[in-house]
Amino acid sequence: MSTTPTSATIPIEEFHAKLQEAVEARSYQRIEVFIFRFEDDATGADKDAITFSDCMRDVFGINDVEDFAIERTSKFVGYDVHRRICAKVDRLLRSRSLLIIAYIGRGVIDMADRLQLISENGSQKMFWSNIHDYILASTDDYMENLDVFAMLDCCYAGSAVCAGGNRSVQLLASCEDRHGVCSRTDAVSFTERFRQAAYALANAGNLSVSVESLFSELQRLRPSGAPDAVHEIIGNARPLVLSVPKSSSNETNVLLKISLTGGPSDVILNDFLQLTKTIPPEFKVTLENA
Repeated sequence: MSTTPTSATIPIEEFHAKLQEAVEARSYQRIEVFIFRFEDDATGADKDAITFSDCMRDVFGINDVEDFAIERTSKFVGYDVHRRICAKVDRLLRSRSLLIIAYIGRGVIDMADRLQLISENGSQKMFWSNIHDYILASTDDYMENLDVFAMLDCCYAGSAVCAGGNRSVQLLASCEDRHGVCSRTDAVSFTERFRQAAYALANAGNLSVSVESLFSELQRLRPSGAPDAVHEIIGNARPLVLSVPKSSSNETNVLLKISLTGGPSDVILNDFLQLTKTIPPEFKVTLENA
């Protein structure tokens, strides 16, 4: 197989960040997706849930996807959702894992600016904080293996942003805390734009997609008049990255030639030395003529 060599100039700090993204994308042993919505809904959340499920499977190769519709007759909405999430958390804690949580539907804020997820007729509701405090912001040691990516497609979604813990936890919200958002029945929904962004990044040849890059692409695809999306790092700043599986299983060998610029400098050489120490053994790196 022949390849065409390419070259680029990149600061050491950026090179380190790109390597870190590649490591993060390959380090999850398990990934599960939990989508929830109300059965009593007129926003098209059922169709958006299918869109999100298909995106997770088709773009990122994630097959463990649950689409949970809260039954109209449920009198304990928060408990029903919490119980299902806890079951997933229990399975994921045994190894380094990622839990993706998506809510699609209606949202309101109360007098204390707390986000409530609510059914169409308003008789069923739950506070987002019930999920945030236990899953996203937990600092308990037993949660240290679990990273979380939350996606909220509802009005006032930005009000879900709260203080976080010490894990890699990130949130994508369809709008800021004082804004509404169009549902699928009125226009292109945030979930549909999420799918477009994911496919665009995957089709561009990316082997991995970070939440940050998804946010940037979502903003690029934002229709005129639509509110800005919100991206928040709730936990630590470690990149949260999803790998993009390729159809071919053949291993690709890459020759990477690195030239340091800036003249003879012990600082530059030391920075490069420290960088090479961060490259994991999975990359099978060898240095020649160094």
